[in-house]
Amino acid sequence: MKKKTNIEKANIINLLISGQTNSFGTQIFDYANQLVISGLSNNTNLYMGLYQGGEAIAGLLFNLVGGVFADKKNRKKLLIYTDILSGIVTLIVYLNYSSKKAWNLIVVNIILAILYSFNSPAYKAIIKDLLSKKNIYKYNSYSKSVSEVINVLSPILGMIIINGFGFKIGMLINSLSFFVSALIECRLTLIVNDRAIDLKKRDNLIGSFIEGSQYIWNNKKLLIIIISSSLINFFLAGYNFTLPFINKISNSKNLYAYVLVASSVGNILGALLNGISKKSLTPERYSNFLLGMSLATLLVSIFKFSNILILLLISLAMLCLTFFNIQMISGIQSEIPDEFMGRVFGAVFTISTLFAPIGTYTFSILNILDWSAFIIIGFGEFIVFVLMKFGLIFFNSHHLD
Repeated sequence: MKKKTNIEKANIINLLISGQTNSFGTQIFDYANQLVISGLSNNTNLYMGLYQGGEAIAGLLFNLVGGVFADKKNRKKLLIYTDILSGIVTLIVYLNYSSKKAWNLIVVNIILAILYSFNSPAYKAIIKDLLSKKNIYKYNSYSKSVSEVINVLSPILGMIIINGFGFKIGMLINSLSFFVSALIECRLTLIVNDRAIDLKKRDNLIGSFIEGSQYIWNNKKLLIIIISSSLINFFLAGYNFTLPFINKISNSKNLYAYVLVASSVGNILGALLNGISKKSLTPERYSNFLLGMSLATLLVSIFKFSNILILLLISLAMLCLTFFNIQMISGIQSEIPDEFMGRVFGAVFTISTLFAPIGTYTFSILNILDWSAFIIIGFGEFIVFVLMKFGLIFFNSHHLD
């Protein structure tokens, strides 16, 4: 028992270092690339659209395929191979960098997005092979806390690195981060080896995809959770679209910068609260955090006269969202049968990726750049909460019958 505990502690540390090293390098790389593209003299909007849009389309096309691979292949090797390939691709860009070749950055970003579509479901799915249920919740809390700190520090460090050493160094850092991540992943130790027999099967891709889709469709509770979280992403996209205009909406010069800090603080507090509570909640209970998020967002428009109250409410909304997300992801990792884990996360990523641009496009068409935008977003989140709550109640009543 003590040996297993030590193995899990080592796995948590290695997962945190691997994931956050990778994340830090990627954010520096993305920051550098977008600066290069935005500084072009011609076709800047076209190149930026291709850069961001190509990444989103690649995710939509390959997340489901990546989910199948995460279930049918060796997850640890899949993580290592995709990180090594990502490191090689970004190293090639570093060696052949030219500020005049924006298409290089676009192509590489699409390749990285494809590799990430295989890496991400495997990363989420392998957690159950590495950690017990108790430590899954602990790891996800730690991971979210550290990732938020990285999110705050990365733009600052990226600016310092790029201003001091140039764009190429940012690309080299990303390449090295992938190789370091792959080395650390080699140290991961499985505590569950039940998949060894399944890995020998030669199931075809389409059949595996259909099998996974049928599992999700037949598991109505899981389906309710996936649909609800995806609808929340729709309104979050509207929220993220509106936020950059909050200086103009509020007539406050620096409010947007403070809002970003408040959001990060809320995310960190939500992760810490989840870690301190050490409880795995049922969907019926953790769905209540959507109510907290929706009410906090609605109240932003009511307390628009006070920037301090706005920041507190936004921080509270992000705290609730983080708690909801950690509980949802940890619940899937703990409860879903191992043989379907990758495909479930592939479906989650695909639907989430689909709803985000739809939400952004919808709110850009509505073009509501005043406080009423927060009323619409908050009310929409409240409707999702109600639908999720009634959906779970309906499922439970029929399930008991």
